[in-house]
Amino acid sequence: MKHLIAALAGTAVLLAGAGAVQAQSADWKDGGPEYIYVNPVKKSPFHMPYDDALKCADCHKWNGADAYTAATMTLMKSTKGRLSQQEIKKAILETLKGTGDYRQIYVMATSFKNEPLATCLEFTLDPATLALVASSEKQTEKLFHIAAHGRASLVYVKHRDDMKYFMDPVGVQITGKAVQLKYGDPGFDQAAELCLQTAMNHMPEEMLKKMSREAMLASIQKNQLITKVIPERIVITSGDFVKQGLHRKQIWMAK
Repeated sequence: MKHLIAALAGTAVLLAGAGAVQAQSADWKDGGPEYIYVNPVKKSPFHMPYDDALKCADCHKWNGADAYTAATMTLMKSTKGRLSQQEIKKAILETLKGTGDYRQIYVMATSFKNEPLATCLEFTLDPATLALVASSEKQTEKLFHIAAHGRASLVYVKHRDDMKYFMDPVGVQITGKAVQLKYGDPGFDQAAELCLQTAMNHMPEEMLKKMSREAMLASIQKNQLITKVIPERIVITSGDFVKQGLHRKQIWMAK
C-alpha cells in the first residue's frame, strides 16, 4: 500500500510538473524567433535585382527588427529594381480603378484584443489621396474592432480565370489608419455621396427602381457608418514588374 501511495504521489508530481511546463510561454525576443529569418547561403536564381554594393547580410540578418522589416521592407534599401513613388502610385491607380470609378472588393483585416478578423468589403478609392471609404451597417463586428484599435489593412487580388497566380500575380496590400465617420462628422457627407454614387453604378435596374437616390442617402445617414482608411504603406505586387527587370513588389509610402 505504501508503495502504491508513493507511486501515485510521484505521478502527481510529474503531472504537476508537466502542467507547469505547458503553462509557460516562450520568451519573445525583439524581432521574433530566429527561424523565421532567411539564412543567406547562396543567391537564388529567382532573386530580384538589387544594388551591387549590398551584401546578403544587409537585408537577411537577425537584427532585432520585425519579420516584415527583414523581408518586404528591405526592398527599400536597394534603388535598383525600384520604381519612383509617382510611378508606383500610377500602377496602384491602374490596378484599383475597377470599372473606372475606383470601387473594388477588398479583404479588410482588423483586430480586437489580439484576435484577428478578415472581412470582405467594397471600398472606393480617392485617386488624389489614395484614401479609401466604405459604408456599412452599424453594429457589425469589424466596426467594433476599428473603434477600439483604429488600424486596418486591406488586400486586393486581381482575379484570374486561368488560375496562374504563381507566375503572374497582381495584388495590392494597404496598411494604415482607420477612422469612423458618422452622420454629422466632417467629411461624412462627401464620403457618403462617393460611396452611394459608386454603388449605384453597379446596382441592377430593379434595385434602382425600388428606392430613390434621396431615400438611399437618407438610409446611409441614419443606419450606416463610413469607414475611412488613410494609407501609410501600399505594397503592389505584379508579374509585369518582373518582366521589366524590376522587383515583383513595389512599395509606396505616405509622406
